[in-house]
Amino acid sequence: MTWKRVLLVALAVVGLFLLVTAALFSGSLVACDESATATGPALHCDFFVGAPLNDVWSAFTRTGAPRPYYFDAVLEAEMRPGGRWRFVTENRERLLAGGEIVTIDPPHRFEQSFSAADLDDAPSRIVVELEAVSDGTRVLLVHDGFPSTTRTFRRFRRAHPLALSALKSVLETGELPLRAQIYTAIFKPGMRFATVRAEPWD
Repeated sequence: MTWKRVLLVALAVVGLFLLVTAALFSGSLVACDESATATGPALHCDFFVGAPLNDVWSAFTRTGAPRPYYFDAVLEAEMRPGGRWRFVTENRERLLAGGEIVTIDPPHRFEQSFSAADLDDAPSRIVVELEAVSDGTRVLLVHDGFPSTTRTFRRFRRAHPLALSALKSVLETGELPLRAQIYTAIFKPGMRFATVRAEPWD
C-alpha cells in the first residue's frame, strides 16, 4: 500500500470518527445552556425526569456501584460538608474526577468542587438542585466557576448533555439508550489507561 493510500485510509477513518462523534453529541434529550457570568462561563442543565425525587437523588449520590450512564464509573464519597468525593473506573484502579462536597441537603441539593483528573484546570463548581413536581422531578445542574473557556468547560459542555440524557432514560425506562451504549463502547476501554491512579483513601 502506497503512502497516498495510507493517508486516504487514515483520513477516512478520522472522518468517520468525527461523523460518529458529532452524531453522538447532538440531539440529546437534555440540553445545557451556556451563559457568561461575572466570574466566567457557566453551564445550566434544567430538565424533567419522570421518576420520584428520591430515585433521582440516589442516581446522583449513590456510592459503590457502577453508573451505566457514566461509562460504568463508580462514585466514592464522604457524604458530608467537607467530605471528599471521586469518580473511579469500574475496577477502582484509575481516577477520573474528584473534589470536595461543599454543602449537601438530601434529597434536594448538593454543591461540590470539581476537577477532572487528567486536566490541569483550576477546580470548578457543580451544584445540583432537585424539586419534586407533578409526575416526577425537576433537575437543575449548574457547572460554573470556570475562569475562562477551559478544557474542562469545553469537555463538559458536551459531556453533561450525554450523561444526563442517559441518566434520564435509565430512570424513566430502566434501559440505557442505544447512543449511550455506543459512546460507552467507544470511550470506556480507553479509561483503563487513564494516567492518574486511584490511590486508596486513608
